[in-house]
Amino acid sequence: MLSLMLFAAAAASPPVLHYIRSNRDGSEPENVVMYRPSVSTVAVYKYVSRCTTAAYVTAAFDQKSGEVASLDAGKVGRLGEQVKFGRIDFDPASRTLSAWVDTPGGRLSEQMKVPDRPWHLFDFDFGTLNAELQSVRPRRDFSFGLPLIWPKEKGFLRYMGRVDAKYMGFDMVENTPAVRFNLTLEGPEPATGYLLLDQGEGHILEAELSIPNHDNFRDFRLSLQKVDKAGQKAWDKLLKRHYARCPKAR
Repeated sequence: MLSLMLFAAAAASPPVLHYIRSNRDGSEPENVVMYRPSVSTVAVYKYVSRCTTAAYVTAAFDQKSGEVASLDAGKVGRLGEQVKFGRIDFDPASRTLSAWVDTPGGRLSEQMKVPDRPWHLFDFDFGTLNAELQSVRPRRDFSFGLPLIWPKEKGFLRYMGRVDAKYMGFDMVENTPAVRFNLTLEGPEPATGYLLLDQGEGHILEAELSIPNHDNFRDFRLSLQKVDKAGQKAWDKLLKRHYARCPKAR
């Protein structure tokens, strides 16, 4: 099980990973930047362009079980800080997600069971899965549960089912040696896709799934653009730069 091995092998100086998330045909591109401030935490910064509203979401792992323990939803503040407006907590005993989000109409809250272990929130753009993969660097089949926040529905938590990742062996992404897994989602809306991981470092090079993780998309693609090895320094600079010298926050 991947989650039980999460803390076995963490990078001494984790890089900042820059991705583009889009539909599979490349349309509707958005920047998704991932960083691991520590072995037990993951941060994701998502934006279309500077000086506009940008998401800043963080997740924490339970160091005993290796599963995701909580996520804090927020946006980038004027000084690069996280301005929180929602949270998910996971109770491993009952396998229940408890979520709340503040909206203009007030606070919404909901609970949902997650039967499959481990679990990774789909609209976190595989951020917590990416952290596991960098630690474990799997060379065998694995699976995980896939919950999703879909805010335009009356019930904003959805459980998409179990994703089975089948190990397919070695591959290449341009000039980078890779490891390939074919993905099959078993659930209310079955889907297929793949993962291509960096053979040496374990992080995602490419990922696709035939369903979307946001309501303005048709499906899902994540593609690595660059790796910044400056770590925390680069991460802090990125966040502070988002609203630097902007005429007005929007």
